[in-house]
Amino acid sequence: MLRIFFLLCFVFTQITDCFSQAEPDSVGRNRFVEIGRFIKNRKQEFGFHEQIIPAKNGEEEVKVSKTVGIGKTDVVNFVINLNRIPSIDSIQFSAHSNPLEVIRISDSKCLIQLKASNKDYQVQARYRNQLIGVLDVSVLPVLEQEIRIVPLVPIVINSDSLEEVLNNQFRGANVHFNITVEKLFKIDEFDKTKLFENPSASRLKYTDQMRNIRDTYLIENKPSNSLLFFVVPGFVNQQMKGFMVKNKALGFLADNQNANLLAEALTKEYLEGFVNIPFAKEKRINDWKLILSQQDWIRVNNNPGVYSLVDDYEDVVTNNGLIAYYLFEQTEDGTILIKNANFLASVIRPMKKNTYSYHLQIDNFLFKTIFRIKSRPFNSLHLLSVIISFVGLIYGFRKLRAFLKSKLKKPRLVSFLSRFIQWSGIIVISYVLIKVVDLGYSWFEVNDGIIKSYNGLKEKEVIDLLFSNNHPSKLEEKQIGSELIIKRKDNYFLYERKKVLYFKMNIGKDNLPMKLRLISSSDSLKTNLLPEPIVAKSHYMVVKIYSPKGKWLRDQVYNHLGVDLTQKLELEDPPKRILIFVNGYRPTSLGSSFEENFKDIRSNGLEFPNSLNRLFTEDRYSYWHPWKQIDDAFKMRINPTEYYYADGHHSVATSNHRSLINFSTNSSIYPKRCADNKNHICYTTSTVGSRFFGSKQAKTLKLLATKSNKKGFKIRENGGRIAGRNLVQMLNELPNTSKNDTLYIVAHSMGFAYAQGLINEVRGKINFGSYYILAPENASAGTVNLKEWNQVWQYGSNLYKSNQDAPCLQDGVAPQSSVKGLNEERRIYIPKKLFKNKGYFDSHFIGLYTWVLMIPTEKKGHIRQR
Repeated sequence: MLRIFFLLCFVFTQITDCFSQAEPDSVGRNRFVEIGRFIKNRKQEFGFHEQIIPAKNGEEEVKVSKTVGIGKTDVVNFVINLNRIPSIDSIQFSAHSNPLEVIRISDSKCLIQLKASNKDYQVQARYRNQLIGVLDVSVLPVLEQEIRIVPLVPIVINSDSLEEVLNNQFRGANVHFNITVEKLFKIDEFDKTKLFENPSASRLKYTDQMRNIRDTYLIENKPSNSLLFFVVPGFVNQQMKGFMVKNKALGFLADNQNANLLAEALTKEYLEGFVNIPFAKEKRINDWKLILSQQDWIRVNNNPGVYSLVDDYEDVVTNNGLIAYYLFEQTEDGTILIKNANFLASVIRPMKKNTYSYHLQIDNFLFKTIFRIKSRPFNSLHLLSVIISFVGLIYGFRKLRAFLKSKLKKPRLVSFLSRFIQWSGIIVISYVLIKVVDLGYSWFEVNDGIIKSYNGLKEKEVIDLLFSNNHPSKLEEKQIGSELIIKRKDNYFLYERKKVLYFKMNIGKDNLPMKLRLISSSDSLKTNLLPEPIVAKSHYMVVKIYSPKGKWLRDQVYNHLGVDLTQKLELEDPPKRILIFVNGYRPTSLGSSFEENFKDIRSNGLEFPNSLNRLFTEDRYSYWHPWKQIDDAFKMRINPTEYYYADGHHSVATSNHRSLINFSTNSSIYPKRCADNKNHICYTTSTVGSRFFGSKQAKTLKLLATKSNKKGFKIRENGGRIAGRNLVQMLNELPNTSKNDTLYIVAHSMGFAYAQGLINEVRGKINFGSYYILAPENASAGTVNLKEWNQVWQYGSNLYKSNQDAPCLQDGVAPQSSVKGLNEERRIYIPKKLFKNKGYFDSHFIGLYTWVLMIPTEKKGHIRQR
């Protein structure tokens, strides 16, 4: 009897253990040692993911999840422990409370047919109405990813094998790869044995070597929506197997005959470069497996997909800038070398910039660079000035203290104060003297003359150097002008000239040029094509064409791009609708959310340099377009004749946060969005305290950076003014004038201050249409005159007015205040129904502002169709 009693107790314990763990609150998702669990089916079309999670009781749980395509079906298996459950037939499976089709495989295993859906769902497994397993199903679009691989060295690559590896590894993200391996790309003077320089570990920029390879390839190959990988000899750091800038589409792979390692390198660069997710793998005997969480798979699928081959540090060619650059070769008698029997081929026009290039020809040993600190040069006079201030003040104050000790009754206090003043004086005077010495560099700046550092270089090398040449102390030149780089034999000479260049060209009977010479420059456009000379507002080339005997035949007029304006100078100027997008702060990476975009800033303090203050005809920095093509949506609504993108990016130091440290600290302690919109618990926050006194509670709204940084606002406003000068130049290029054009602006975040500067510059030169201000940073520092505009709206979160948003829903990146000049009727707040689109980062994210285009016609804030 006693044995029977103990046996019954054991059976009862097992049964109660089975069901005591069966409730959702206690079982977790799936126990590692389980009653039953979902497992991968080998014939599945999409991905399956298992994640082992340590449980509170010291055991382990297995969370299982799966991805399927939108409107697609798939299969998954379920197995049971026959010691716990008698048969697989006892399990019921459901999704959306509807039973699922099940195929019995054995007593312990079955196949479940998942139903097609357009949204995420859960599959639940129940035994006697008790939950014993959950499968989270993420419904994702199926993406096709094109990859082009261009070998620069002889290598055999099996594209089918490579595709198979990548498709298996990324099955969980619903990404399908199509790989094309092109033939060997040959480049003159390319050394197939020379290793590539090591690029930056931060993955922010390509090396000059990489840029040259890309530019050479793109001369004859047009870019497309695909990833471009070059196979190169290798890198100086032999541990490096590849490189790709974050969120860009250009990559480099080291030559490796091992197909498995090549696939691994390609996978790593795709993840850490294009998608910007850390690469992790599980090693196997003859293979490897990618390790990513279900959230990571979703991030891969939701990747914005920016197919840019240019990093954000590069200067790209635009048709605007205050200084136009020209490069041509002269013979000994001053005539220009004619290339391809064509004027435009003979006079190269590589770029426009806002300043002349900066070159120093230092021939005084006192100004020769001894060392550099963060690229800043220090010379003998710098050191001498510091030594003089150091020795002079120490000696002077020592004499002063000795005198005061003999005269005063309490010399210690005076001694302390004098030492404080002494060291403060040394720092201040040293700084001032260093700045004074810096002024001496202007004596050696080349304005007209030879550039010795360019001697012996090829034209392409010179152009590359000019692209990267930025003036250290100027943002703009006061007057529009031209910079001539003239090659004579192996030397290059620089000349600063006015904006209209005049050439004399003799042509033969076949109308081909025989002789070409630069004759003058002017700020006026003088040609027989116009009734009288006019003041030029842009850059032009006037070619005066003569017969072989010197008889004038005609004038031809070109703009800097080389467009022939000869027959267009007196055409009628139609009115145009001009749309300008002005972006704000540009994070150094793109994620699937705005908070992810700021990851580098918060963890590493990385920022891009301030704007170059030029305009672009496309979304150069991928600020707008990746997020539901919001820029295209505005274009369709406003219907512009021309549109441009202005870059309002400046350092966080110019914002109300005033420093990266302040921003990082503030964003890390500010509360996340509350789970329940009707029950907010975010009104107070624990702030960072000292090691002795700990943290303290503060009102959450007081953590917001609301104190206006007027100095920073002015810096950005000045940058916008320079961009405005460039806009006026473009809109007034003959035969056009801007007087009859109408301006529309969409500005976001820091772009508001920048737009204000642009508006100040173009005021009176163009008509004002509509001004759409999205989540402006430091809005109260700017003023808008409503009388100038047909329509002005400010969109953003509600901080100060009645029914204000809860603290956790506020825009923490740019706490919202009213633009001066705008009343409450001009403020449009994020709708309450968009609760999940609000928060410290989300309330500011441009990708979540598509709602402004959905405001009905009868509501304020509506953007009228034009």
